[in-house]
Amino acid sequence: VMPFENFLVMSAWMGMALYRRLSDQRRLVEVGAQVARSQQALARHEGDFATLRVLILANLRATSHHLALTLRPALIASLPLLFALPWLSNRFDFRQPQAGTSISVCVQPVVRGLHWQASSVTASIASGCWLTPWPDVKTPATLSDSAGRPLLVMPNAAKSDTVEKFGWFNWLIGNPAGYLPADAPVAHIHLELPRRQLLDLGPSWLRGWIFWYFLVALLVSLWLKWRWRLH
Repeated sequence: VMPFENFLVMSAWMGMALYRRLSDQRRLVEVGAQVARSQQALARHEGDFATLRVLILANLRATSHHLALTLRPALIASLPLLFALPWLSNRFDFRQPQAGTSISVCVQPVVRGLHWQASSVTASIASGCWLTPWPDVKTPATLSDSAGRPLLVMPNAAKSDTVEKFGWFNWLIGNPAGYLPADAPVAHIHLELPRRQLLDLGPSWLRGWIFWYFLVALLVSLWLKWRWRLH
């Protein structure tokens, strides 16, 4: 499996490579020079308002043209991000609890007839919610419907805090914890899993993977922009 830091660098490189391939760098250099000249003309202007208005309109046209040249390739270059974020979320958002750690499991909507098949005691803490110890691999805990059909099997569902029915978006982003049967009596099962932390110090926003992903992606992108002399 690709290490976390290698994945960060690869996704940033892929985005900048796409931008480099799809953007018209020669035209961007020309338009960038026009923007610079229009800005210099505005800075030097000390005349009447009519001339100033002409200079402002010329600057707006140049900057708008520059934005139009960069917008399409920039949007396409951001597509790797759409695939990177779900993968990182599935891999680094949660960690598997230790066996015996109590977690809450809730279903929506609340229906009757659901029962647990497990070797340990499960306590009902609210309507549609249970407090259950996390099992080990040898003694799995299973939440079943009234017909005995399994809806949730732990510890197999440790990679996501939600198990739900297959939706259209799952053709693009899969749920690593699996899916509920299409005719299941419940639509969602939520597990209160512990969050994975890359650091044990600092504020909560600094401990997870999101901050470090965007920081590394930004730094690598800026370095590639300088290295490839992109505009």
